Amino acid sequence: MLSSLKNYFRKVNIYYSDSNLTPEQRDHENRSNIIATRIFLIVLIITFIIFILAFRLSFQTTTVTISNPTQEQFQNLPFTTYCPCSRISIFYDQFTSINVKFHQVCSSDFISDRWIQSIFTGSNTTYFYLEDFRTYGSAAFQALASFCRLSKTNALQSTTLFNQMSFISPETLTQSVFQSQINASIEQFQLTTPNEFKIQLNLVQAITTHSKLQSGVQTNSRLNYFLKDNQQFTLTRASFRYVSASGNYCYCTVDFNC
Repeated sequence: MLSSLKNYFRKVNIYYSDSNLTPEQRDHENRSNIIATRIFLIVLIITFIIFILAFRLSFQTTTVTISNPTQEQFQNLPFTTYCPCSRISIFYDQFTSINVKFHQVCSSDFISDRWIQSIFTGSNTTYFYLEDFRTYGSAAFQALASFCRLSKTNALQSTTLFNQMSFISPETLTQSVFQSQINASIEQFQLTTPNEFKIQLNLVQAITTHSKLQSGVQTNSRLNYFLKDNQQFTLTRASFRYVSASGNYCYCTVDFNC
C-alpha cells in the first residue's frame, strides 16, 4: 500500500498535456507538469501552515497585571480588561449627596406659631359661621404645619436609608456604566419615596373617613341639633360638598381623597 501511495504521489499531475504533441513532446511535457504539480503542492502546504500559525498567534492571550492603576491608566486600558475591586461594596453617602427641596410654604410664616396664634380665636369660634375663615383658619394652618413637619421627617428618614445602602460591584466599572447605574438608583429613589409617603397618608385618611370621625371645627360635616316637642334633642349630620382638583364634587365623609 505504501508503494502504491508512493507511486501515486510520484506521478500525480494536475495539468493536462496537449493531445496534438508527438510522443516525445508529450512525455517531456508530462514530466514538466509533474514537477510543476509538486511545486504547487509544496507551496500550497507551506502557505496553509503559515496561515494556521498566523491565525493561532493572533489570538494568543497575554496576561499583563497592573497593580493599583490610576484612573487615567484604567481609562486607557482595553475594554476587555478585568480589574477586581479591593472592596466590593461602598455606602452611597460616600460618593452621592441628596438635597431635598420642599414647597416654599413649609418655610414661610404661615406655619409659624406666631401666625397660628394670631388667627386663633379660641372658644369664640362657635360664634362664627362655619364657612368663616376665623372658624377654621387656625386649625387649617396647624394641619398644614403638621403636614410640613411630617413630610420633612419622611424625607429625612428616606434619605438616611438611601445613604446607608451599599453600591456593590466585584470589578471596576467604566465611568459611563457607573454613572448610569447611579442615575438609575437615584431615579428609583425619587419615584418610590413620594409614593410610599402618599400610601401612608392615604391610610390615615381612609381610617379617618371610614371611622366617621368628626372634625372639631366641622369642616367635613355639620352637626345639627333639633329640639322635639317631647323636649328631646335630635342630632343630624350634614356633609359638606367640596369641589375636587379635577372639578368634580366630593364629600369628605365618604371620599378620603376629597
